Amino acid sequence: MMQMVSEENKYSNFKLTITKMSEVTIITFANQKGGVGKTTLCTMFANYLVAKGKRTIVIDCDGQQTIFEKRKADHKKYKDLKEPYKVQAFSIADPENVRNLMQNLRQMKGTVLIDAPGNLAQQGLIPLFVQSDYVVCPYQYETTSINSTVTFLGFILQLKKRVQSMATEILFVVNRHDKRYGTERERKLWAETDAQWANYGKVMPKIEQRVEMQRYNTVELTVSQEEIVTPCFDSIYNVIYGEDGHGKAKE
Repeated sequence: MMQMVSEENKYSNFKLTITKMSEVTIITFANQKGGVGKTTLCTMFANYLVAKGKRTIVIDCDGQQTIFEKRKADHKKYKDLKEPYKVQAFSIADPENVRNLMQNLRQMKGTVLIDAPGNLAQQGLIPLFVQSDYVVCPYQYETTSINSTVTFLGFILQLKKRVQSMATEILFVVNRHDKRYGTERERKLWAETDAQWANYGKVMPKIEQRVEMQRYNTVELTVSQEEIVTPCFDSIYNVIYGEDGHGKAKE
């Protein structure tokens, strides 16, 4: 587990100060394990927000830089592409660089989406999570994914204990859900799992496993993709911005 004691003094008052002054909402997509679809959902949510008229930027902190590379591929695919939002690659290897990044982001207006690495091994994750307003945590109904989510949740809760001003809210999303899968016992266990998550955050509507979700880009949602993600994304949107689009987030 990462060393977190020294971070407490650095952030104990800082978080409260910048939150009052900030006009930006920072949303990080993260879990302890890769392969749960956080990068896909981060990109699609950016497309969704832009369609809603929200000023958006994506910071790709994942080691594979999938979103950043996909944006470059979209430039080649779509001639004269007018970028709907900026995508910036960023390494979190140096915690001090991450602290500077998060402070700079707090000077912006609009919404920042961050795609975090799929592990908890880097010190730079500490300032990233502390300074996030929301963490969207995708997971799947399978043992490895659930256990990894338990580990991730434990890390966030421990960080909140050490940094008492940390006000990050967790939004849990069951991703790649196959309604045909699961025995009666398994379905009961999954429902109990969701009920447990609700003690520590909000559980959003499930996102179905569909082949259309693999064909995403950094430009816009397709009609079929909209049908799949809208129930979940609308719920996330209402939590963050309120039903009128302006009630909660700082824009």
